[in-house]
Amino acid sequence: MISFLTVMIEPIKRHRKIYHGWYVSFATCCSELGNHCASITLFSLFVMPMVSDFGWSRTQISLPASLGCISGAILSPIVGRLVDKYGARFILPAGAVVLAVSCLYMSVITSLIGFYVVFTLIRTIDQGVVNTATYPTIGKWFFKYKGKVTSLIMLTGAMATVVSIPLISLVITNYGWRVAWAVLSLLPIIFGILPALLFIRKSPEQMGLLIDGQNQIDDAHVYDVQQYNEWTLKDVLKTRFFWCVFTALFMIGAAGPGITLHLSSHLLEQGVSMATISTALVIFALSGALGIGIAGILADKFDIKMLMIVACIVATLSMGILIQADTMLETFMFVAIWGFSLITIHPLIPVLWSHIYGRELLGTINGMSRVTLVLGLASGPVISGLMYDLTNSYNGAFIFFMLGSLASVLLLIASGNPNDSKK
Repeated sequence: MISFLTVMIEPIKRHRKIYHGWYVSFATCCSELGNHCASITLFSLFVMPMVSDFGWSRTQISLPASLGCISGAILSPIVGRLVDKYGARFILPAGAVVLAVSCLYMSVITSLIGFYVVFTLIRTIDQGVVNTATYPTIGKWFFKYKGKVTSLIMLTGAMATVVSIPLISLVITNYGWRVAWAVLSLLPIIFGILPALLFIRKSPEQMGLLIDGQNQIDDAHVYDVQQYNEWTLKDVLKTRFFWCVFTALFMIGAAGPGITLHLSSHLLEQGVSMATISTALVIFALSGALGIGIAGILADKFDIKMLMIVACIVATLSMGILIQADTMLETFMFVAIWGFSLITIHPLIPVLWSHIYGRELLGTINGMSRVTLVLGLASGPVISGLMYDLTNSYNGAFIFFMLGSLASVLLLIASGNPNDSKK
């Protein structure tokens, strides 16, 4: 982790005056912290206490997460276009305000309808606003360092998970889940509003700067940027690459929350203790943080699509461990491998779009691609919950996710590179 941060800081040291893109990076990291209250990993800690209090089924408690993802998918292309046109300076703080109010209301809900409305809204802002706006925002400020900076944002979220899981678990155990929701409402208030308003700007050109904080124009570097900017949305939609990756993202999206949301419940029924599960979730977050750090370094040096293929293969294999896991060792093995491989994929997605199509349409393309990714996120929890309600087991859902992950590998391999035909 220390070596990764050293690599991250090195580009900053090269400039006497700190490039404003690093302030934008700081603000987007703060937005990620504020958005952490909507984390599906954190919500998994609330599932059993809320089911116990209200008597809801697994399908019922999973459905709002899926509804929020669907509405987020509808919202993503709109937000993406707004980011391309106006920037995210006011979009991210607006989302933070909605998250804060929604989390506070979650602490006083008394009905299933109220839960559906509010948690659907939380997931909508998470998937349709914050996650749609942050990565294109930073992608417009960096070209050479885009992998590292994108990973830095996700690393912030991963480390927040490491810290918050034991704390929120402690609050739920000692004070109840309602108090825990009230505590989470503070995150978007503290981190999500002021930094974005102070530092986020649309692009370096808007401030009279060059991308990456270059002090003088490097002809080869500018040529690369201009070459990628030749893509139009119409041309992008004609490429096999876009549609192969677009479809693969559904498979990738479904497996994440489909397993994570129900992981605690599955392991409890396998005979794993709650203490072991809490530790496993921390290991999951730590391994994910490690994966994000490594992905950020490798993305600026190696073929991004190949990195995604390898990560998908490892994630597929790890699901076989989950199906059999009923001991502490097997549980820890799964979460370590799963967390490393699954979370490694996500910072590579916006970097891949930027690498192939450039940054001018990054918000639009990322917003469109999040439609299928978020629909996958929406489907996953419902598939797991429905499979459990029908069979009293999660294994059928986990096998489905394993096959879907394998399909994503094949789609990525078949996608090709549309820039080859333009040379």
